[in-house]
Amino acid sequence: MTAAPEVDLDAVLAAAGSVEDPEIRRSLAEMDLMDGAEVDEDGQVRVHYHLTSPLCPSAFAVQIGREVRRRVLEVPGVTGCRVVIQDHFIAAEIARKVNEDEVVGA
Repeated sequence: MTAAPEVDLDAVLAAAGSVEDPEIRRSLAEMDLMDGAEVDEDGQVRVHYHLTSPLCPSAFAVQIGREVRRRVLEVPGVTGCRVVIQDHFIAAEIARKVNEDEVVGA
């Protein structure tokens, strides 16, 4: 059995952090909104971040989350990505919309 290529956590954070807030036009990293990321041995990534406001409009929150996932999935070795939005009043609903096609990797 071939081992999955190792995922560079710094590359994951850079990819996720490069996503811009569509209203403010600054990246998540610039605004210090990245809360961390983990990678398991199979290349599955979990990215944690928060938004500029716990009341951020859900359309923007979903757009940002989907872009975070898209960019992280492009990092070499990543086989899947789950986005965790923290401190938003409807975080679970947003996460469901962002991660609904979680069976990715193709």
